[in-house]
Amino acid sequence: MMRYLVLVTGLASVAYAFPAFNVPNSVNVDGDTCPVMDRSGLMCPVLCVRDFNNCPDLIQPSECPAGEQLCDDGACYDSCDDVENPCLCGMSASDFDVLYKACPSYSTSVTVKQYNPSTKQEQIEFACAQTWGLVSRNATFGSDTSVALWATNETATTMWNECPLAAEPKLSFTETVCLAFYGIIGAEVLLYLLWHAYKSIRERHAAQMRRVCSQLPKTQVSPSVASDKQYEKGVVQSGPSSIDVPMSDATVSASQLPAGSMLLRGYKNDIAGLFMYGLTLLSTAGWIALLMIIVLDYYGKVKGGVAYGLLANSNDSMSVFIFVWHLAAIWLIAMLACKRRLRNYFRIECSLPQARVVQVEERQEEVIMTEGRQNRLTQLVTKAYNAVVLKFGLNIVAESCATQHIGANQFIEYRCTRYVFIEKAGSFECHAFVLGETHRSLLDCHNGLTSAEADARLTRVGENFIRVYVPSFPVGLLQELFSYTYLYQMMCLFVWFYFNYFKLALVQLCVILISAFIKVFIRLRSERRVKMLAERRNQCRVRRNGVWVDLDTADLVPGDVVAVEANMEVMCDGCVLRGEVVVDESSLTGEAMPVRKLPLKNEAIAYDPQNSASKAYSVYAGTRVLQCTGSSYGSAPTSLDTMVPVDSAEPQTQILVLRTRTATDKGKLIQRILFPIRYSFVLDEQLRVSILALLAYGGVVFGLSIWLMGADRTSWYYGLFVVSQAFPPLLPAALVIGQSVAADRLRRQQIFCIDLPRINLCGKVRLMLFDKTGTLTHSGMQFYSVQEIANTTFGDAEQNIEKLSDQIQIGLASCHAATEIDQQLIGNPVDVEQFQATGWRIENNREDAHSLDTLIAPDHRTVHVVRRFEFEHARQSMSVAVQDAATRHVHVFVKGSFERIKKIARVDSVPADYDAVTAAWAKQGCYVLALAHRDLGEMDLGSVSRMPRAQLEAGCSLVSLLLFRNTLKEDTPQAIAELRGGDTRSVMVTGDTALTAAYIARECGMVDATARVVLGTIEDDALIWRDTATDKVVDDINAEICAVTAQDSQVSQVELAVTEAAFNWLIKSGQIRHLLLHIRIFARMTPQGKITCVNLHMERAVTAMCGDGGNDTGALRAAHVGIALSEAEASIVSPFSSANPSIMSCVTLLREGRAGLATTLAAYKFLVNYAVVMALLLEVTQFYFSVIVPEAVWIMVDGFTTSIMILSITQAQTAKKLAPSRPTGQLIGAHTLASIWGQAAINIAFLYGSIGLLFAQSWFRCNEFDSSDIDTSLWWLLGDNYEAEVISIVCLFQFINAAGVYNFGYRYRRVWATNYLLVLMYSAFLAVVSAIALADPNRFGCVFRINCGNTQTVRDLGYSASTVHISEYNNPLGHNVMPRQFRWTLWAMCVVNAVVCLAYEKLVVLGPVGRRVKAWWVAKHGDSKIQFKL
Repeated sequence: MMRYLVLVTGLASVAYAFPAFNVPNSVNVDGDTCPVMDRSGLMCPVLCVRDFNNCPDLIQPSECPAGEQLCDDGACYDSCDDVENPCLCGMSASDFDVLYKACPSYSTSVTVKQYNPSTKQEQIEFACAQTWGLVSRNATFGSDTSVALWATNETATTMWNECPLAAEPKLSFTETVCLAFYGIIGAEVLLYLLWHAYKSIRERHAAQMRRVCSQLPKTQVSPSVASDKQYEKGVVQSGPSSIDVPMSDATVSASQLPAGSMLLRGYKNDIAGLFMYGLTLLSTAGWIALLMIIVLDYYGKVKGGVAYGLLANSNDSMSVFIFVWHLAAIWLIAMLACKRRLRNYFRIECSLPQARVVQVEERQEEVIMTEGRQNRLTQLVTKAYNAVVLKFGLNIVAESCATQHIGANQFIEYRCTRYVFIEKAGSFECHAFVLGETHRSLLDCHNGLTSAEADARLTRVGENFIRVYVPSFPVGLLQELFSYTYLYQMMCLFVWFYFNYFKLALVQLCVILISAFIKVFIRLRSERRVKMLAERRNQCRVRRNGVWVDLDTADLVPGDVVAVEANMEVMCDGCVLRGEVVVDESSLTGEAMPVRKLPLKNEAIAYDPQNSASKAYSVYAGTRVLQCTGSSYGSAPTSLDTMVPVDSAEPQTQILVLRTRTATDKGKLIQRILFPIRYSFVLDEQLRVSILALLAYGGVVFGLSIWLMGADRTSWYYGLFVVSQAFPPLLPAALVIGQSVAADRLRRQQIFCIDLPRINLCGKVRLMLFDKTGTLTHSGMQFYSVQEIANTTFGDAEQNIEKLSDQIQIGLASCHAATEIDQQLIGNPVDVEQFQATGWRIENNREDAHSLDTLIAPDHRTVHVVRRFEFEHARQSMSVAVQDAATRHVHVFVKGSFERIKKIARVDSVPADYDAVTAAWAKQGCYVLALAHRDLGEMDLGSVSRMPRAQLEAGCSLVSLLLFRNTLKEDTPQAIAELRGGDTRSVMVTGDTALTAAYIARECGMVDATARVVLGTIEDDALIWRDTATDKVVDDINAEICAVTAQDSQVSQVELAVTEAAFNWLIKSGQIRHLLLHIRIFARMTPQGKITCVNLHMERAVTAMCGDGGNDTGALRAAHVGIALSEAEASIVSPFSSANPSIMSCVTLLREGRAGLATTLAAYKFLVNYAVVMALLLEVTQFYFSVIVPEAVWIMVDGFTTSIMILSITQAQTAKKLAPSRPTGQLIGAHTLASIWGQAAINIAFLYGSIGLLFAQSWFRCNEFDSSDIDTSLWWLLGDNYEAEVISIVCLFQFINAAGVYNFGYRYRRVWATNYLLVLMYSAFLAVVSAIALADPNRFGCVFRINCGNTQTVRDLGYSASTVHISEYNNPLGHNVMPRQFRWTLWAMCVVNAVVCLAYEKLVVLGPVGRRVKAWWVAKHGDSKIQFKL
């Protein structure tokens, strides 16, 4: 914030007025030469006389009271011993030929006729002599006053007490303090040179000691790297072999690293280095302390209470401050730039085995999310910025990790992951363990580990506990303050404090500290939440050395076998060895439905925990066990120390630990939270350009300030103030205010955000992708009917289960994965709905080794479930083998998608019209499954349990279709319509069938009721397009698209749909990008297919994905904006989660995102307008006239108006509907610049128009401000003139009105008046400024020194001055009260100025003029944004 120059008190430098293009008080409005004016209010100097009788009558000493005597200073005292005679001017009486005494001071001011500033003192003395009768009333200036000038040899009767100026003390720069400064700086420089030379010699071979390694373990098994010891079970996996730095390459750096790799550099401590590091910290504190000492010396707080007691005088003090300020700034900037590497610079680089500290360096990846073409300036700056980043390695993150030892093993902890030193590789590497790749191999690990094996693995992977460091509040505050933003603010504050601008400096210091306190409090609170999420541990039972013992979960390692109990929290990723588990995974997936986990099968089935087929057997860290098979373990277990076997039953539910710590899904999530990927939005890209532009602008006004203010030392301060004004310190914060407010509003609407920068990105979303089931429709399926198939013929659809054949009833009751816990069915919603429709019940039978479940029909028929194969996405089916208790026959039922069952069923069981019937049901919106059956007859159940799945399912016959209906959520059509109206394209990405998806899309309005849906499928290894209504083949899909595109309609008449097979075919053929934005429905998509689909859409525009958090997790995380409809607060599935399961949450998110982005731009424009108004208009204009607006005006602007108005702008309410466009996200785009510079042009015109109006006033001309005629040491009074008064009033109006201007934005925010806080503050501030501008002299206006004056002068003007009490005015007139008519005229101009600015923003920038200009530009140059049908 620009602050006016505080000219030093005492012996100050004099600033002379020299407007470049006019001479003050030269001519009047008619062009005539200004008459010489009288000057009143001047005080007389002391008169010295040889005897008190020589004092004029008006200043004769009064008679002293009894007991007192008249002393040489003209006053009465008890004793004159210690009374100083002012006429001696500090000298001895012996120095004078004649001893003079001082007459009493004259308390009344005098008036000088035809005042001339060049002979000011002589005229005052003449007027005083004339007033006292020493000169005739008729005498004229220049005649002899018979009053001599002060001199030691003077013998006249009277003389003026004009003491000679004492010689100003000079700083020779050879004083002790200066020599000490030189010595310290010289010694430091020498020590740093010596240290660098010493370090270079010690590190001459350091480059060959560095190693490059991977952050992640290898995927292939590498026994050779398994370390010094092989384990009996499990193979150690390590990261890729470390890359040795070539001996000839001594310049290896992290900038050369491939992604996912890091450079390791070892360091050891050195006594000399420790001393140098301490010296560096001391020097940093010393520079700050030195600046503080210079500031305190200015106020006389350093040496004897005398101003400049240390630095002699004003000029020397200013010179020293400028010099020290620059050096301190350079030093502190260097400390900030090197803070992560500073400590290691003062260590000696060594080999990794010798290292006490390892510096880990890696490239910081940045994801840049922009939209449309970037302007050339942005491209140029971005290119230059990237070049600088690469040149100086600014994208390299360096972190120091202390080496630790366990026995002979050396390791470091980097980002919560342990890296162990491998001697053969010569580097640190992270480790993982592969316990097996099939169900059978994992089951072989059921005996657990020995203590020796567990300890060895614990050494390699570290304890199963993620420690999160949360600093204390003081440490967190120091971390917050040690940044470039706060350094910039601190250096500005030093300048303000030095020039006596301490009032506003204190206000700003309070604002900065309060802001820092709030930010630190919020950050630490967030970090404590992460700490609570990460640092979880409890007790569990683990098999060690063949016995069950109690262990802390932090001691778990891969290969441990853990007993599971109900309500326990799982602390590792693992697989179920024995029993069944029902877990709540909502904290990971957002899916509130409990999930059933089954034990591994003793078969050679491939196991991959990331594969959906294996998830049914896997448990994950962070989930909670709701129910498990048995929770009683008998007597208490033994301790780990005694290892005495327990005499108790084997736990019925056991899991095998596969991954711990950061290798788990939860651990990776915590890593992403603690060490997030840096995202760069268009705002961030253009902020660099904006900062450069503002700094260049500041440089221009800096030069103008120096030129206008005399190009001396003081002009440097003026220039620095203007630079700080041109680049407001609040600007970076202004870009995040909008998103913070939006996040709070979202939270109140039950939408939670864990990544605030994504909120602004929500304002630019153009493509919205939806899952179907649970997102567009209700999560549950309603059972509709069963259509039997007999003799390859379809029967009628039957809703009454009892009317179905026994065979199908058994199939419906048994072919599912639902289970019952505490009388509640748990499992897939479709399975639960299917089983509930049968009326059967489940009875768990754990006594029968061959039976999983026993199912009992309403008529008490009994069926035993012998085998169950869970649903697999790859197979798109599940199957069971059951035994009918009545017939002893074993039946196999296979249930899955109708396409899949058709392929595996016997051909002679498939009806000829199978495809047509299933398609017809799908078109009616039914979820269609098929059921196949095979009767194995009476068989040994042991044989059945050993049969492979493929053998069991072979030869099944189609027996029925199972039909479910999935109904739309009530508000889905409204949400889709609002998204379309908001210029956002909706797309469906579902795992359901294409025809069902097409039905739902048409029902919800995603597909127009009259539009044709053309489906792409793979038939005979070729892509075929068919009209879903007529089933006719469309030969040329491109012709269909071109025909529709030519209609130029926002509602497409042809919509494309594809299955995943067709989608993959289009990808391989290279056609997908051409057709992508014409495809409305992506059906039968697997989780990986959804991710690929999202990534392709992200290439074209800002893309959002909405799902229920189940198999959509990957896509939600991949999208620019992901929103999970999850009941879990702040779900980790995606950046956003909504406790409201409606897709209206997406509409709300987009509305808030657009409002947040618009608010961010409004706050940015407000502060840039502040820079323009305050730096260019106010500062440069006042410097031209050598005036400074009153101190109270600055305090009002910077202490209150700025912060309050910024806060008020952010309170604009969100629009109720999505507008058919998005707010600009460009800080230097045409829209933003038109707003900023248009307002600037208007304000410049009105400010200079107001000054022109002032110069047209006869009462002003010849009363202009002339700095040679005032006391410039009273800098806070340099506003006691008409020029500063007019500038203050006009600029205050302009600055306050800017908040009202940028409150517009009804497309994305509600109408202007609904921002109640801004309306209140805007009205209040304008009312205050209006009162100041219009009112007659009063106490409030005099606080701002506007329309005010000296008490007597105000009375002489005819105004009441009974309540006015201020410091004497510092101008010849003694007031700056403007005539009432001019006040109203000026106020009217300010109002017109405000109205014109409001109208320009409303009608031109945001209104019809702006829209027409944009339409013209787009018509002429084209639109950079991709166009597509909504």
